[in-house]
Order: sequence, then structure tokens, then C-alpha cells
Amino acid sequence: MILLVVRVVRQESELAERRAAEQRREALDQLRRELTARLQALRLGEVNRIIGDTGRRIPPESPIVFVAPLVQDRMVPPWYREQTTPRAAAAFVRAQLDGEAQEFRENDAAAAVVSYRRAHDNARSPRERCSAGVSLGRSYLKAGMAAAAQSSDRAVVHECGDVEDADGVPLALYAAERLLATGRNDQDVTEYVLRRASPSESGCADGSAFAEAPGFAEAAVDDTTDRCSRWRSPNEAFLLQSLLRRIATPATAELLRALAIEIRNGEQISALIEDPHDWLGKLQQASRLAPGDLAWLGYGDEPWLLTLVSPTSFATPVVMAVSSRRIVPADVTLRVTAATDSVPLGDGFVDLRVEWPPGRFVAAPVLPGMLYASMLLFVLGSALFAGYLLLRDVHRETETAAMRSHFVASVSHELKTPLTSIRAHAETLLMGRAGSPDTTSDYLRTIVSESERLTRLVDSVLDFSRIEQGRKAYHLQQTSLDEVVQSAARAMEHPLSQLGFTLTISSDGTAPVVGADPEALTQAILNLLGNAMKYSGDARIIEVRTGTRNDEAFVDIVDHGIGIALEDQPRIFERFHRVQSVETTGIAGTGLGLTLALHVVEAHRGHIAVSSDPGRGSTFSVRIPLQAQA
Repeated sequence: MILLVVRVVRQESELAERRAAEQRREALDQLRRELTARLQALRLGEVNRIIGDTGRRIPPESPIVFVAPLVQDRMVPPWYREQTTPRAAAAFVRAQLDGEAQEFRENDAAAAVVSYRRAHDNARSPRERCSAGVSLGRSYLKAGMAAAAQSSDRAVVHECGDVEDADGVPLALYAAERLLATGRNDQDVTEYVLRRASPSESGCADGSAFAEAPGFAEAAVDDTTDRCSRWRSPNEAFLLQSLLRRIATPATAELLRALAIEIRNGEQISALIEDPHDWLGKLQQASRLAPGDLAWLGYGDEPWLLTLVSPTSFATPVVMAVSSRRIVPADVTLRVTAATDSVPLGDGFVDLRVEWPPGRFVAAPVLPGMLYASMLLFVLGSALFAGYLLLRDVHRETETAAMRSHFVASVSHELKTPLTSIRAHAETLLMGRAGSPDTTSDYLRTIVSESERLTRLVDSVLDFSRIEQGRKAYHLQQTSLDEVVQSAARAMEHPLSQLGFTLTISSDGTAPVVGADPEALTQAILNLLGNAMKYSGDARIIEVRTGTRNDEAFVDIVDHGIGIALEDQPRIFERFHRVQSVETTGIAGTGLGLTLALHVVEAHRGHIAVSSDPGRGSTFSVRIPLQAQA
């Protein structure tokens, strides 16, 4: 039974393969017939359009990309237009050359302005006047004559919108580029660029055009006929794309998208003309082998179908390109390179292969696919979730290591500063260089102040360690808040006076008494005063206000310094966190002062409120309940 089941499964597989091959063959024959019929209709319609009286424009919905003539077995690009330029006046040429020599060789913009003005005055044709106007605006700008440059360039934009240079670029676009580079919103210039970039201006919104080249008259072309006016030259398309990126209007995005398609088509046409492979010979040979049918050659990533069209038996053939994307069904892909699942399209189509969508001819089993997909999603989701957890832990460890490193560096710096000051003043006293009793007294006060500062720093680190371990204890007793503030002020008296600060203490007269640990509360106020000193900037006034408000005792520490941005205020009480800004660069600190102050106040069932305005200072308000059980 096992062998029978295996044989039945094998026979079903072989039968499914034969059915899929038959379906693929029938689909290929059907596609080839449909493509041949539609392409033949396009070719016939193009011949009638060329030699008939129905007008020269290719309909916008047509899949034809371009029609271009052959001159001496070389395709002429559809944007080429033979220009007949009358001979310029000698005075104009001489003045223009003088201006260019003075501008580019001698770097004398002012002299170039004079020469270009003379060239403009001697110009006879619109092209000469516009060329001189463009050069004049450029030299005005180099000479620092901005107003004259803008006036000259605006005149060129208004008068030379359709006058092109030898590269097929309207001269007005060069002036528009300089005007837009100034950043001013010139409505006339913007409207001109948008109008010039619009598909209706090029006349070839669908990418279709006849080339105006020598020999095209052999294909019954009448230059006076209303035709698809022109392709833009690649130089004009790139310049328009650069200008549109400087204009912020709702229509710009759509115009840029259309220009990108036009530029991509132009690049593919240029690559086709310069292609080292003999695509034209291959196409001519295929056409000779099947004279009754039309031979088509594939070219490009999204292949164009190329063929030779002869409107009459005596006319020179023209090259017609059709977009394959617009004539094949949406689920079919044509390619010019071999792929794993692609097959040749067949007779009449050179270098064209068909790629069918996966699973079109073989029904994939539903249950195993869903099962495998579910298992894969589960495994992938589990792996991603585990990776997320790992990355989160690694990120936390990295942040913790960085904070610890920064904390150690900050503490080392904070310890080194008072130690250096103590040593310097002590050595001066030891060597007897104080000079006078007042100086000696001042040195001793400094040593005591720095010692107290060092003690406060060590106590802060020890307090933080106890808080982290949950071993910090507070001994509450009836404490006068005004006495706590006075004690903190006395401790900070010498540092404040050394830095030129003025500390003012005011009270509302209520003299609140709270249940508190006076030493811890004094340390919290000292931390807030030290914070006010660090971030006072150029201001040298600190205010302390005490009193009672809403059954709470309060202490407000007010500075008039750099302030704190609103987005930074929620994090200033986090451990090790310090606000990073231009104003705080170079200010030493460990990032623990506010953290410890908050812990002390919350241990007394109170809270700290902060009110700050950048550039105007900050107010830290400590509030502690008056109830005895606090």
C-alpha cells in the first residue's frame, strides 16, 4: 500500500506537470497572438497618421513611446531639431567674446558688464539679445550689482521664454535659475518654470514625438503640420528638475514625477543610440526574414518593443518604440535577459522573453503553506522578541556603565577642585606669604569653606549610596524652618561672597515649625542653593523666601540665571542626569544634588515644584506639611 500510494502521488505529480506545461504553452500562444494583433494595429495606425491628414499628434493614451528617423543607419534622437541660425553681426560677436575674456580669463566682472552691454546693443536677432542678456545678468551678479542682475534676469525670463541655445535649452531658464537661487519668491519666474515644466508645454506628455531631423521629409513630413511639438533636450529636462526642487508648490511633485519619467526615457534613448551592439542590424535582418509580418526587438529593463516602419515603399524607415508595460496584461512580464522562469516569446519577437507570475499554472497546496508560514512567523516572532529583550538589557547596561563612568569622572573633578584650593592656601600660609592678618584670615576662611564643600560632597555620595541600598534613616524632630534656612545660608556665605553673589532671605512672618530632620533638610537646601549658583549665568542675585501656604511650610529658592527648557524639566531630578546645552557646557557637577534634595523632601512627605523660563531663571519650591505626624 505504501508503494501504491507513492506511485499514485508520483503519477499525479507528473500529470500536474504535463497540465502546467500545456497551460503555459496555450497561454504563450494566446499572448503572442494578442501582442501581434495589437502591434500590427499600432503600426498601421502610425503609418496612416504619418501619411494621412489626421494630424501629427500621437494620442496621449497610445503606448507608442517615440518615432524617430534613421539617418545613415543611425537613429536620430527625438529631441533633435536642426537649427538654422543667421550669421551674427561682427560687432556683436566681438563684444561678446571681449566680455567672455574679461569675465572668465581676467576675472574683471565690471569690464565684462560693459562688453556685454555693447553686445546687447549690437544684437540683431532675439537669440543674440537673449544670449547677451544672460551673460549680462551673470556678470552683474559677479560684480556685486544684485539689483541690476535681478532686473536683467527678469527681462530675460519675460522676453526669452522660447529662445533656445545650441543645446536646446531655453535661455530664460538660466536667468530663472539665478533668480530662484536668491531665495526670493518671484511669482512670474515660478509661473514660467511651472509652465515650462508642464507636459503640455513639451507637447509630449505620453513620451511620444517625431524627431525634426534631416531626411524626415522623406516620410511625408510637413514642417507646418500641427505635430506633437517636441521632446525636451536632456539638458533642459535636468535643469527643469533642478529648478522644480527649489519651488514648493502643490503642483511640483507631479511635475517632478513626470520629468523623472521623461529623463529616464531620454537616458534609455541615448543608451540605445550609443549601444555598441548592432541592434539595428539585428532588427533589419529579422524584418527581412519575415517581410509579411512585423519583427519586434526588445530593449531596456522595462522593455521597449522596437520595429522599423516604412510609410511608403520609397521612404526611409523610421524607428518606432512601444512600451511593453502598456500593451501586456498586468500579470505578465516581458524581459530581454534570460531568467529562471522565463521563456522566449517566439517568432517575430527578437530578444524578448515572457515571465509568468509564480503559481499561475500550478495550484499550490493551501494547508501546508499556511502551516509552514505560521510556524515561520512564530519562530521569527520569538527570535525577534528575544533579540529585543537582549538589546534592551544591553542598552540598559551600556547606559548604566556610561552613567557610572561619567559619575566617577564628575566626582573626581569635584573632589579635586576643593582639595587643590585647600592645598594651595595651606602651602601659602605654611611659607608665610600671607602678608597680613586679614589675608591670613581670608585664607583660613577659604580653607574652612572648601573643607565644608568637600564634606558636603562626600556626604552626598554616602547619602546616595545609603538611599540606593535602602538604608538611609531620618531622625524627625520639631524644627524651625527659618533656622534651617539661616544655617544653610551661613554655610554658603563664603562661597557666595567669593563669586560675588548677593543672597536675600525674606519671610512672611509665620515662622513655620515642621517635623523634620534638620541636618538632612539643611543639606537639601544647600543642594538647591548650590544648583542656583551653578546655573545663575551672569546674574548674581539669589533669593530665598520662607513662609506658610495652604497648610504647608515652603522654601522658595529663586535665581535669575539661564533657566530650564520645558522639555528638560521632567528629568532634572533623575540620578546622574544633567541638562545638555550650550549654556551648561563647562559647568561641573555630579548630577546628584537635585536627586538627593528630592529624596529628602519626599521622606518628609513633601514635594518640590519647579518653575522656570529659559533666559529668565528658575524657582525651586520646597513644600513640607505642617501636620505633626509628617
